[in-house]
Amino acid sequence: MPSRSISIKEKVYNQLDKYRLKNESFSEAIKRLLESNDDILDLAGAWKKISDVEPALDIVEKIVKKIHEEENDFDIIGLK
Repeated sequence: MPSRSISIKEKVYNQLDKYRLKNESFSEAIKRLLESNDDILDLAGAWKKISDVEPALDIVEKIVKKIHEEENDFDIIGLK
């Protein structure tokens, strides 16, 4: 298969290197990441499939609140 050379910034290279799986080439990693980029519209209506959505929404709400609290904690001690 023919190949081409491309230029990417060092920061992007390092990010891509972190996403590569063990024994995966950069080409394979890029292909996998591009193919995994599903259309968000495919998720439309997904909540309707859950018969009792309230407990799930409660969990999501608690997690989001916890994340925001932790962000505020970092802000208070100057790490944000």
